[in-house]
Order: sequence, then C-alpha cells, then structure tokens
Amino acid sequence: MTSTSGAPGFTRTQVLILIVAAIGFLFDTYELLLLPLIAAPAIAEILQVPVNNPVVTDWVGRLLWLAALSGGVFGLLGGWLTDRLGRKTVLGLSIAVYSLSPVAAAFSTGLGWFIFFRCATFVGVCVEFVAAITWLAELFQEKKLKEKVLGWTQAFASLGGLFVTMVSGWILKHSASLPALPLPEPFNQHADWRYLLITGLLPAIPIALLLPFVPESQVWLERRRAGALRRPSFGEIFSPALRRTTLVTAALSACAYGVAFGALQLTPTRIVPGLKDLSAEQQTLRPLQEEAGLLNKQLDEVMPRFQQACGDVAGLRELAGQRAKTRIAMRAVGKSVADPAADAAAKAAARERLVGMTNQLTKLDGELAALTAVKPEAKQAVLDREKILGQLGANRAKQEGPDTVIKTRGKNVQFWQEMGGLFGRIALALLLAVIVSKGTLLRLFQIPGLIAVPLTYIWMFQNQPDLFQWGIAIVGFLTVAQFSYFGEYLPKVFPLHLRATGGSFATNVGGRMIGTSAAFLTTNIIAPMIGGKGAAGVATAAAIVGTSMFALGLILSFFIPQPKAEDGH
Repeated sequence: MTSTSGAPGFTRTQVLILIVAAIGFLFDTYELLLLPLIAAPAIAEILQVPVNNPVVTDWVGRLLWLAALSGGVFGLLGGWLTDRLGRKTVLGLSIAVYSLSPVAAAFSTGLGWFIFFRCATFVGVCVEFVAAITWLAELFQEKKLKEKVLGWTQAFASLGGLFVTMVSGWILKHSASLPALPLPEPFNQHADWRYLLITGLLPAIPIALLLPFVPESQVWLERRRAGALRRPSFGEIFSPALRRTTLVTAALSACAYGVAFGALQLTPTRIVPGLKDLSAEQQTLRPLQEEAGLLNKQLDEVMPRFQQACGDVAGLRELAGQRAKTRIAMRAVGKSVADPAADAAAKAAARERLVGMTNQLTKLDGELAALTAVKPEAKQAVLDREKILGQLGANRAKQEGPDTVIKTRGKNVQFWQEMGGLFGRIALALLLAVIVSKGTLLRLFQIPGLIAVPLTYIWMFQNQPDLFQWGIAIVGFLTVAQFSYFGEYLPKVFPLHLRATGGSFATNVGGRMIGTSAAFLTTNIIAPMIGGKGAAGVATAAAIVGTSMFALGLILSFFIPQPKAEDGH
C-alpha cells in the first residue's frame, strides 16, 4: 500500500478500481452531453420535419423534462438498490444501461422508443454516479487517500464534455463515408446523430473487461455476510437523526444544478447569439428565420394530407423518402458545382454526378405517377410537401453562413465552460487536502459566484463580448467544482446501509430533478417577465437565477452537517 519513499501507493487491484471509476465518471458526462447535440436532428428525422419546425423545439423541451424526471425517480430507486444489492453490482448494471440504451436510441424509428431509450440513458447515469462514489468511498478507507481518490477521479467527468465535442466533430465530417446503418426508408442511413449515439457503447467494453477483477465494497460485504447490514429505507433518510442532512444536501445540490441548467447550459445556444459582436449575423438571420416560420406553418398544413396519402397508398412513404434523399444529395452536389474554390476537375465530376441524380429523380417521378395513378390527390400531397421542403432547404442554405459563425462562437464558449469546470474539479481535489470544514470549502466557491454570475451575464454580455468566454469559464469553475464536492461529501454523512439511498436523493431528486427545472424557470417564466425570450432577456434571467442559486446555496452552507469521524458507520 505504500512505496519505499513513504508516499501513498496503489496495488494493481486499486489501479484497476481507479480506471473503472475514471471511465465511469468520464462517460456519464459524455452520455448526458450527447442529448443537446442529437435531440433536435433526431426528433426532426423521426418526425420527418425540418429541424427548425416548432414541433421539434417542443419535443426537445419535453425530452429534457422527461429525462430529468426519470433520472430523479429511478435514480432514487437505483440508490436504494445499491444499498440493497451491492455497490459493484449496481455500478456494473448502471454502466450497461447507459452504454446500451444510446445504441438502441440510434436505431429508433419511432419517437416513443427514442424518448424511452434516452430517458433510460439518463437513469443509468444518475444511478452510476451515486453507486461509483459510494463504492470508491468504501474501498479506500484512509481519510486523506479517500479524498484524493474521489476528488481526482471525478475530474474525469469534465473530460467527457471535451471528448464528446471532439467525437461529434469527427463524425460530422466523416458520416457520409461510414458504413450504412440498416434502417428502412425514409430514414437516413448515414445520419451523424445516429453514429454519435452508437459511440455511447464505448464505456461498456473496458468496463466489461475490468469489472470481474475489481472487488465489491468489503465493509458492505462483511456487514451483509454477518447479518448486521440493516435494510435500506426511504423513510429513514427523513428520520430525526438524518432529516437535516437529507434536506440540506438535496437543496444544495439543487442550487448547484440550478446554476448549471438555469444559466450555463443555456449559454451556447440561447445567450451567445445575442452578443453585440454577432449583431450583423443576427440581422441577416432575422428575416430568414421569419420566412422559415411561415414556411413551417405551410408545412404543418400540408402534413396531414401527406400522412393520409401515405396511409392510402402502399409504398408511398418509402418512395417519398427516396425522392427526398435524392433532392438533398442534388442540393449538396449543386454547391460543389457552384463553389468558386473548386478546381475544374472537381466541378466536372460534380456535374456528372448531378446528371446521374437528375436522371434518378426523373425515374422516381415516373414511379410516383404510376403509384398514384388512381389517387392523384396523393401525388399532389407529395409534391406540395416537396415544394415547401425545397423552399425550406433554400432558406437554410441562406442561413448557413451567419448561422455557422454564431454556432462556432457558441461551441467556443462551451469549450471555455468545460475547461473552467475541469479546473474547478482539480481545485476542489487540491483544496480537500487543506480545508477541514466542509461548509468553509463550499463557501470558497459560492461567495465568488455571487459576483461572477451577474458580472458575466449582465455586464460582460452587454458591454464586453470579448471577455464573455472568460466569465463563463469562471462560472463553470465555481459551479462544476460543487459537483465534485458532493461526490466527496455525501458518502460521509449517511450511515452505510443508507449511503447510496441518501446520496441518490440529494443528487438525483434534489439536483437532477429539481435543480434542472431552473432551465424552465429561466426561459419560460423569468425571461418573458423582464424582456422576452430573446438572448438579452434570457441572459438577464440567467443572471437572476444563477445569482439566486449561489445566494441560497451560501445560506444553506451554514446548515450543512460536518461529517462524523471516519468509522465506516
């Protein structure tokens, strides 16, 4: 257990334990951050409407709410099962759930199943976090070593955000050349969002290989074998002895998640577009977005006729899908032909492909006419839908330039946020060694937040767009560090037979169920009251919500119980 120099060392088994924990923490963030990347394009393809259709926006919002609700309810049950069945057992099962469910979601062709599997992923992540921190806390009994292990392994969670960004960028560039997925018409067999979901399987491979070689929590196992392990109970975490601990930790977790979801998670997509140095791009986009809104209304009027036609004429939906893919491919090749930077040979090859696609579309025209010979109204429904989709495609092409500038800026800000979070977790791991009082340690991150949040979301947003990313990095630093704080603190304040149940209530019910609702509070309640749902209104609302969460957390920090002496409970 120690090296010859007297410094703490690790056995081979302990190294394997650390690897399993690091992979688990990294990929729980990876799996969660897949959702904002794939939700809109996935729902749009499944419903066969454009990404900017209002029904897509509505379902994205519902999916976020359903995922948080599922994570809170079933995550709590997972905590109880961790205390009942064992830490390693539930850890392995939770990683299997969040590794396999994204693959199932990748092959979904119906909205119901897609939502079910994405909620299952959220549940797996919620259970994994509590099972992992409980397992680690009990495998490493020595206080200082335990703090280091919990602090440093959780730092890998922030790497998940950077990893998913790199993987998604690579897939976006190479999806067309990847093997076609076995999907029926009219679905895209090379959809980048499906490939990205399939990468969610990555943690299952090393975990499946390593898990047989790491032990169950010995203290839990010994209590169970001796018959001294009490049965976990949801009611007991609200007993007089634990009520304060349960409620305060849940409220503090809700505050931390409230800042993350009520401010940080909204920043790249809802707030960054309103920065002053992006005003030219917004001015260009505004009339195009209004035009797209009108076209989407027309599409909504046509869709019932199209759906009726597909029900009346067998094979029409599949044929319409083939026609849509051909038209999309023609539009992409047309860009190559019109590209002034392309050389003559490339343009000639593109023209040749365009001729072939034109002939293919002519052939499909004949098939459409034959298929709908006795149902001319069905053919008209298909053509009306195609006309509007073509107009929407042209509209999107005009939006592409300024939209790319705005999205690139948003991704850059998100990178700074993730880096801030990573350094926050590292800072927490370092401070654990020198700060004894848990309330004092928490306040080191909460007090600066009272200044950083309004400074970033009001003053920097309105007056200093070049500094805005620095402000986001600082807010990320102060917020994400608190997630690692709870991962280190929670296993210490509940008795062994309730360790995962109590930790799960604080993290999943308090944080991931209640805290995540701050996104709705910011965008749908406060922003409309103070200036509308535009970027400026959302930024100010984020400042109000974020500052309030830091202030409430600061007050609650004075009521947080100091852990008892380490005795294994």
